[in-house]
Amino acid sequence: MHTNTIQAVLSTPLLLLLFSCGDAPKNNAKTSQDNPAVDIATRQVVVPRYSITADKTLNRPTGYREWVYVGMPVTPNELNNGKAAFPEMHSVYINPEAYRDYQRSGKFPDGTILVKELLSVGATSASSGNGYFMGDFVGLEATIKSTEHFPDEPGNWAYYSFTNKNGGALTSTAKPFPTASCNACHDASADDDFVFTQHYPVLRDARNEELAIPGQPLFSIDDGVLKRPRGYRSWVFVGGPLTPNELNKGKAAFPEFHNVYIDNESYAHLQKTGKFRDGTILIKELVSVGATSAVSGSGFFMGDFIGLEATIKSSKHFPDEPGNWAYYSFTSEDGAPLKKSANAFPTASCNGCHNANAAEDFVFTQYYPILRDALASAAGSPLKTDNQWQPIAAHPKAVAGMPLARRDLHAWLKSGKYQSFPAKNTKTHPGRGPHTQVKLPVKVFYNKILSKSVTNGARQHPKGAIAVKEMYDTSGALAGWAVMAKISDTSDAGKNWFWYEVTSTTDNGAVPAAGTGIPGCIGCHNVGGTDLILSGSPLL
Repeated sequence: MHTNTIQAVLSTPLLLLLFSCGDAPKNNAKTSQDNPAVDIATRQVVVPRYSITADKTLNRPTGYREWVYVGMPVTPNELNNGKAAFPEMHSVYINPEAYRDYQRSGKFPDGTILVKELLSVGATSASSGNGYFMGDFVGLEATIKSTEHFPDEPGNWAYYSFTNKNGGALTSTAKPFPTASCNACHDASADDDFVFTQHYPVLRDARNEELAIPGQPLFSIDDGVLKRPRGYRSWVFVGGPLTPNELNKGKAAFPEFHNVYIDNESYAHLQKTGKFRDGTILIKELVSVGATSAVSGSGFFMGDFIGLEATIKSSKHFPDEPGNWAYYSFTSEDGAPLKKSANAFPTASCNGCHNANAAEDFVFTQYYPILRDALASAAGSPLKTDNQWQPIAAHPKAVAGMPLARRDLHAWLKSGKYQSFPAKNTKTHPGRGPHTQVKLPVKVFYNKILSKSVTNGARQHPKGAIAVKEMYDTSGALAGWAVMAKISDTSDAGKNWFWYEVTSTTDNGAVPAAGTGIPGCIGCHNVGGTDLILSGSPLL
């Protein structure tokens, strides 16, 4: 069977990944589908092969996290009446050769690949304010421009999804969507050649990017003054927290999108050792909130570049700073151009918050799934990119008087309103499910609708049936809640149950699962009981 290969190759000292069509692998590089595009630690080329077969089946791309990150739209359920078409956070990457071509010509060349990594919304509050923070990897999509493979498609673009809609691991191959599924919307609403460049400032700014100077170090510090780093968009993108004014009473401490990058060598070191090496540099690119609605729904979309910050770990330069970290800002006042150099912030300005709230060595890895993945890889258990804990359907705003939006539901649980339910355990007992930990103490509450249905021996519980489980830690302190709520009279094999779990009484973002028809929840609750209710009756 004839295949055309699109290969990633190393072309510059900055580890820019390029692709070429139809070439054989070079430098004896590996071609396994499961290998990353570049072994950054050894600086050796590793060439994954992306092939499109004669029937237009595409092998799942790999190594795309070392491509050029272009932006992240956010259209959460909370802003779309609980029914967002795209409720995830989307990290979008472009293959570097196409990006460089686009820089030169302003056109997307034949062979352009854009990959969209889907991530759940994790926390919705943090020390920086209320907003949206990346949760877990839940899916992957790709679009390719190819006159050879798609001569009859509008713009020669085709669209693929490797997301398993039924839960579980990503698919290894995919067929293109029918033309009408994607191209019509992209044709009508995208600014540039079927691509939504209006929401991707990296593409809009491509011609203005400050490239690294060959032979120059990643950063230069002279007498404590840091020269503004360049070329960081070729580093590894690690995440994009968002705390807009709209969610912080108009006074967000950080109202922008933040594009955060780590230098390639430090990322490789983190993957290998689980530690941030001496010499690590993280760059935070500040991007204004642009549009708050688009064809994809209501949300937040990237506007323009408005600032730049950096943090560096160096025992040589900052021997007396906590963790040897120092923080810099190149952002100018009143929209002026970025500063060419900057002095470090005083220790108290940044390190105190990072020390108190960051999960790993002054870095907020809890909000950066790519860094969490690197830490997991170092521990020998890389994260799985699947969606077994993601909802498969939308849910209403509330059911039987209980709100279903995560922030509101957490507040409702904290208020203890469920404790007035007519059926409840009078004391704790060992939990059967995994949740925080098997056999830790739990206490279960049924609302009136569920209590009556269970008592009557119904085989399917009606809409509005609710069960709340209090979860306790080893000391006997309340540690969180698990919730089930029926949103329809029919069960549909569990798909009409709403599931929610939060493992903190204070952090409404500590949510392993929230939504309707979550496969992982159904799989566990489908092993006994009646209509997925395992606690039985009566509750003692």
